Amino acid sequence: MGSKPNIYLIGLSGTGKTRSGRRLAEILRWPFVEMDGVVEDRAGKSILRIFEENGEEYFRDLESKILTEVAERGGRVVSTGGGVPVRADNRKTMKLSGMVVRLSASPEVIHRRLASSVSSRGRAGRPLLGADTSLETLRNMLREREESYATADVTIDTEKKSHDQVAELIVRAWQANKMAAPGA
Repeated sequence: MGSKPNIYLIGLSGTGKTRSGRRLAEILRWPFVEMDGVVEDRAGKSILRIFEENGEEYFRDLESKILTEVAERGGRVVSTGGGVPVRADNRKTMKLSGMVVRLSASPEVIHRRLASSVSSRGRAGRPLLGADTSLETLRNMLREREESYATADVTIDTEKKSHDQVAELIVRAWQANKMAAPGA
């Protein structure tokens, strides 16, 4: 694994992983990795097209490969795709190479954020969570992924916080985590 640990942000789409992660990377002066973007660059097509043309398993394999590469580099803020922690190997890779931070929000808030992110950014590229995703679908996905998400070192509720506030909370958790680490 990399000589410097990473900070991994996990959680469903709409919890603020990318925007809070970018802010965190600025504060720490670390490179920022948005895994969905790396997957798209590597595949040469959108995530939606990867799902349609190659299937979810291919997408998840590519995600895992990229996660391993990022873990080996170290010293990065990594916004993971919402499904990354579902695979046990991915959870292990993240745990061994950094601190895992879960960003959370209620299904209602996530639903609102997903709807507004599509209208403001024109981003309909989420194959499992688009703008028309029902609250019930969100609730089910949160239930299905709860066990995986619960393995995070730290959980931060992003509902009533700005991206700056979330980034600051992660910095504090990172500093506390470094102090608690053996040999720190």
